Amino acid sequence: MLSQFKSADQQAFSYIFSLFYAPLCFFCNRLVADKPASEEIVQDILYKLWEKNGDFASLSAIKAFLYISTRNAAMNYIDKEQRKAKRASAIIVEEEEAEDSIAREIIYAEVLNELRAEINNLPEQCSRVIKMLYEEDMKPQEIADELNIKVSTVYNQKMRGISILKTRLSGATFDMLMLYLIFNS
Repeated sequence: MLSQFKSADQQAFSYIFSLFYAPLCFFCNRLVADKPASEEIVQDILYKLWEKNGDFASLSAIKAFLYISTRNAAMNYIDKEQRKAKRASAIIVEEEEAEDSIAREIIYAEVLNELRAEINNLPEQCSRVIKMLYEEDMKPQEIADELNIKVSTVYNQKMRGISILKTRLSGATFDMLMLYLIFNS
C-alpha cells in the first residue's frame, strides 16, 4: 500500500484518507472548537500529504506528519482568530469612543453657544470685557488701555459679568462656563 501511495495511486490515497480523516477532524476540533474549520484544516493537510506522497518511508511517518501538521495548522488558525477578535474588539472600542467624543463635542458646542448668547446679553461693558478676556485672550492691562479704563474696572466688570451669568445660567451650564474660563485663561 505504501509503495502504491508513493506512486500516486488514488486508491492508496483514499485508504489513507479514510483511515485518518475522522480521527484528525476529532483531534483538530478539540483544539479549535469549530467543526467546519477543523474539517477544512484536515482536508488541507491531507492535500499536502498527497502533494508530498513520495516523501514518506512508512505509515507511521505519514501518521506523524498528519498529526503534527494538523496541530500546527490548528495553532495558526487559533492565532488568526484571536487576532481577528482583538481587531474587532479594538474597532468596537474605537467606535464607542468616537461616538462618546462626538457626543461630548456636540454638548460642548451647545453649551458654548448658550454661554455666548448670555455673554452677548450682559451689559455692554461687562460683555466687552469678558469677550476680550476669554475670546481675544487679552490681558487685563491691555483691555484697560484699549477701553481707556482702569485695570480695577476690568476686574470689576469681569466679576460683575460672572455674577450675572451665574444667576442666569443653570447649574451645569454655569459649571461649564467656569471650566471654560479656567482652561481658556
